[in-house]
Amino acid sequence: MKRSKSKHFYALFIFFIIIVIFLAIYVYSIVTGNILEDAAVDNIREVAVHDRNTITMFIEYNWKNQQRIGERLKRNSQKLKTVSQINEYLGTEAYESTFDKVYLLMEDGSYYTDITYRKGSEDPDYYPYMDLFANTDSYKVIGYDSLPVMGSDKVVIYGYKLPDNPKDEALSDIRIGEDQKEVFAVIGVCRRSSIVDGLVIENYVDESGNTQGYSSVVDKKGEYVVDRKDAASSVSDNLFDIVKRSDRSNLTPAEVQEKMLAGEEFWFYMEKNGVRELNYCAPLNSSSVDWYFIMSVSDKVVKDQTKLFVLLIIAAMSAAIIVIIIAFVLTIIMQRKTQIAYAQEKAQSEFLSNMSHEIRTPLNGIVGLNYLMMNAIDTPEKHLQIKEWLKKSQNTAEYLLALINDVLDISKLQAGKVEVTRAPMLVETMLESVCSMQYDNITGHGVEFIKDLHITVPCIQCDEVHIKQVLMNIVGNAAKFTPAGGSIKFSVNQSMIDENHVMTTFVCKDTGCGMSREFLNEIFNKFTQDRSSTTNSTKGTGLGMAISKLLVNAMGGEISVESELNKGSTFTVEIPAEICEIPDYLINSDDAEKTADNSDNGVKSMKILVAEDNELNAEILMEILSQFGFVSVHAQNGREAVEIFERSKINEFKIILMDMRMPVLDGCEASARIRELDREDAKTVTIFACTANSFQEDRDKALGSGMNDFLTKPIDINTLIRKMEKIDHEKHNVQ
Repeated sequence: MKRSKSKHFYALFIFFIIIVIFLAIYVYSIVTGNILEDAAVDNIREVAVHDRNTITMFIEYNWKNQQRIGERLKRNSQKLKTVSQINEYLGTEAYESTFDKVYLLMEDGSYYTDITYRKGSEDPDYYPYMDLFANTDSYKVIGYDSLPVMGSDKVVIYGYKLPDNPKDEALSDIRIGEDQKEVFAVIGVCRRSSIVDGLVIENYVDESGNTQGYSSVVDKKGEYVVDRKDAASSVSDNLFDIVKRSDRSNLTPAEVQEKMLAGEEFWFYMEKNGVRELNYCAPLNSSSVDWYFIMSVSDKVVKDQTKLFVLLIIAAMSAAIIVIIIAFVLTIIMQRKTQIAYAQEKAQSEFLSNMSHEIRTPLNGIVGLNYLMMNAIDTPEKHLQIKEWLKKSQNTAEYLLALINDVLDISKLQAGKVEVTRAPMLVETMLESVCSMQYDNITGHGVEFIKDLHITVPCIQCDEVHIKQVLMNIVGNAAKFTPAGGSIKFSVNQSMIDENHVMTTFVCKDTGCGMSREFLNEIFNKFTQDRSSTTNSTKGTGLGMAISKLLVNAMGGEISVESELNKGSTFTVEIPAEICEIPDYLINSDDAEKTADNSDNGVKSMKILVAEDNELNAEILMEILSQFGFVSVHAQNGREAVEIFERSKINEFKIILMDMRMPVLDGCEASARIRELDREDAKTVTIFACTANSFQEDRDKALGSGMNDFLTKPIDINTLIRKMEKIDHEKHNVQ
């Protein structure tokens, strides 16, 4: 258990270190990423400002061109009398300027082109250029629209008003044509693609040649003057509609429009179909244009610019983590080697001690029963008792044989290789055998034993020895850890799997001390024991449940447990088996009864306190003592032994036979407490350690607690009687 806790501690510690380091990497990466992102954004802004200034300069250059056209028109106006002369003049101006077309707008709304003169709306190709100046006092206006003469493509229209021009009075009162109409404005028409001249409309091309950034121009209504992806194509959408249809944006369409109307420079992110874009927006630096410049850059550009540095940081920090973990693991390995060596030595000692106790306890029962039967074999009145003793001896011997076979074959169990022998078995007979072996042990402790057997298939093909071993272990544990007043219910049910096979389910439910949640996860591991709050000692090798699980699995069954501390446990074993007929050799026949006489003994009557938690061993020992004329009192645990002795009269008990391993209070602690009692016989009463422990360290522990002698189980009856006769003789000599 400690080893498991140690492993969990180291695992949690390493996990904690990794989490802390990764959190540090994460935080550092975020901070660094933000810094690098700001740097990348600044870089994008520089490119955007360059493009914006390029567009502004191009627009201002076109105003200059229109002013020069007006100046040249002033000088040549007297020569422009006919429509053809004006058309030719305008064609020359368009050719020599940045405009695709140059028109002259009259004050009545008619205008001259390089081809013809258009008077009004009755002309199908007429365009109302005068409307550009309708809602403004500015002498320079700009707009974009589709012109029939330019095809389906939209164009940018520059309007430069000549009459009453506050900037240049020299351009006032220019009249042309035969009727000498006054020129109101010079109109310059450019295809939208002309804005792209000198403009880096596509930026940030990745390794595959894919464009990661686009420049666009929109007006404050959100309409595109230059498309965000193709400056030469027709405008296909509205900025505010695009923002509205996006999957995610940190600004609403209304907020974007509000900022544009306020003339702000701002950023916002927008995501569509999993692609996230950073949009830089700024008004054009021209008093005569209310357009907005937008550069849209894929978020991948920012990430690509920060990714390399972040990856280098992560690589460096990861290398540091690996070095730290390797150093820590090496330290743990070196420490564990020392701990394992010590733990192996300790575990071997504890295992051998536990095995000695586990094997000698049933051996003691068998030897004691044999002794009783030998003494009573010639006594007719004891025939029924002898028959009961024989059954108990046989069952105990079979259990002991199976246990020894498993312990001696522990390497095979650890490898998961268990030999299963299938033979016909009478289910009810096997169950009665288990129950009879455990009945006295359970009811003798004041625990109710309830059997609920529903056997529909009497004989099955299975491994009787192994099934009995599993059930003995489970029911025995229930008896061991269920206090007086509790109950143990042993239920058996059968259900048909198919016409030839049956599932037998064994359920043992107790109201005992239960198991902790931690131990419940390890109960089927080897050498594990739970020290509950209701008992001060643990019994067994710690192999019981591990062996049980291996055996059940080998038989094709399943074993499970449900338990709650201080409320009890429920073990369920399911064994599938083939149905078979009952063979003749399994038909029960009564054993021949043997008679024997009780032999007298010459031991003088003496009162003895027997402290033994195993009911069978206590029964055997007390019967033997009774046959030899001793009066015995039974204590079920060490605490009860102390209490009985404390309540007894002075020198009432001459001898105490004390089991070393008992629940509530073990024999050594009980002996020490008896020696500490304030009464004259507490120091002189003879205490024998009657125990299955046979190692020198156990002997030293017993003698160190105040015991007088050490008797190992199975107890040699003759040795016990001789020692007791000797003590009895010494007591009388003293008297």
